[in-house]
Amino acid sequence: MSEAGRVGLISGTGEEGQGIAVRLAAAGIRVAIGSRSAERARQQALEINQKIGDTKVQGMDNHELIRTCDTLFLTVPYIHSQQVISEYQKELSQDQILVDVTVPIVFEKGPRLVDLGDQSGAEHLQSLLPSGPVVVAAFKTLPAHLLCDIGSPLDCDEFVCSDSSQAKSRVLELVGSIPRLRWIDAGPLRYSRSLEAITLLEIGLNRRYGVKHSRIQMVGLETPAQGTSPASKRKEGR
Repeated sequence: MSEAGRVGLISGTGEEGQGIAVRLAAAGIRVAIGSRSAERARQQALEINQKIGDTKVQGMDNHELIRTCDTLFLTVPYIHSQQVISEYQKELSQDQILVDVTVPIVFEKGPRLVDLGDQSGAEHLQSLLPSGPVVVAAFKTLPAHLLCDIGSPLDCDEFVCSDSSQAKSRVLELVGSIPRLRWIDAGPLRYSRSLEAITLLEIGLNRRYGVKHSRIQMVGLETPAQGTSPASKRKEGR
């Protein structure tokens, strides 16, 4: 049985998973961190709870996490993403949301995007899950180092893509809970191809300018009201 309101990070003990867990938990969201080793996950949860001074994070094995969370995050490196999906696919349900944080980048001979034909990494993962869950692309352009540093404000935008308006709304709500992070409804899942390319650009800029935390802030966009997307505005205007 799922626990309402709690989000789960599948194999979320890496830097990206830790960073997202820290930011969401500090914002008051209950978070479960998963791992093949429940002990490792519990230790990571303990360290995050000590960092934020609260007990919002719980550690468990991936099987329990998938069974008890409706909104799941995939935060492993992209090269491991298909293996993780294959391992747990039978446990995932069509009623769940899978937030794809991965970016299909390899670093041999300089960073470059993996050739997936006319698909983004997020679209490719959705193609592996024809019966669900719905994939939402998010947290692709935020540096993991910065997410982990709870004392540093984000002061940027985060883009969210999905073909499901209901799933997207849930993830927009989560992004909007994080202080000084503005969500942007970036459209259908196919637009995540652009987000993944932006991440590649950020990596190149970080190397060129000797920094770690370059990120994106769009200007000229009206700041959305809490829980209001461009799509919902258009509906209201009909």
